Amino acid sequence: MLNYASERCIMHRFQMADYKFSYSTHGSQKEILFLFHGFGQDRAIFDSWLPELTKKYTVYTLDLFYHGKSTRQYGLLLKGEWRSNFSEILTENSIDSFSVLGFSLGGRFAIATALEFKSQVNHLYLIAPDAVYHTPWFHAATFPGLKLIFKYYMLHPVRMNRLIKRCVKLRIISRYMADFVKRELSDAENQKRIYISWNHFKPLGYSHRQLRKYFKNSTFKKILILGKKDIVIPPKKILPILKGCGFDVIILDKKHHQLVKEDVVNSVLL
Repeated sequence: MLNYASERCIMHRFQMADYKFSYSTHGSQKEILFLFHGFGQDRAIFDSWLPELTKKYTVYTLDLFYHGKSTRQYGLLLKGEWRSNFSEILTENSIDSFSVLGFSLGGRFAIATALEFKSQVNHLYLIAPDAVYHTPWFHAATFPGLKLIFKYYMLHPVRMNRLIKRCVKLRIISRYMADFVKRELSDAENQKRIYISWNHFKPLGYSHRQLRKYFKNSTFKKILILGKKDIVIPPKKILPILKGCGFDVIILDKKHHQLVKEDVVNSVLL
């Protein structure tokens, strides 16, 4: 373990033979909160939340694999492997109980963490989470056969842009969704990352039946935060799936990317 101290936080890099986990700790409260960011981001996305969060928690912000400074050999990330990876952090920091929050792609990690360590979890916060409602883009990227076509377009961005324009013209996707996709896939690194992330992280997911069963039988508090204007993870798609699972639901008048803005923290952690 390598520690780098600063006035704001302590940075950690936990390195094993086949992966390197990079994360930061903030504050010194008794309660622990882990934060998982979304696709194409890194742990710094939550920096503006820290002044408020550290009044209640010691906060752990983590870089997901293939993001920030966390690395991993390419291949499927199975739940057992993730449990082993995360256990190393808990053991290294002598953590017995904790809460977890995930935004977008980070929701997949937050759900897997909460369900794999359910006896140790106090709160689960899901913000427009991946792994509950699967977008058409996720299906295109991970379904056998289709994923080869998706990969082709990821490697040929000019043709990808033409395809997106055609989809807008045919009203298959909205102009906002087209702009969102272009922004998220603005460079070759992100194009590669989204294909790898969706395919390699897919095993961390659960079926709708499993989610409903496990959430109904869980004892930790569950909070779901969605954006009224979010067309990436729209409330009308995700709410029916989690109906009756015991979630407290908060719907904010925001788009997808706005759900990690500084003003959201007070709505998330009441």
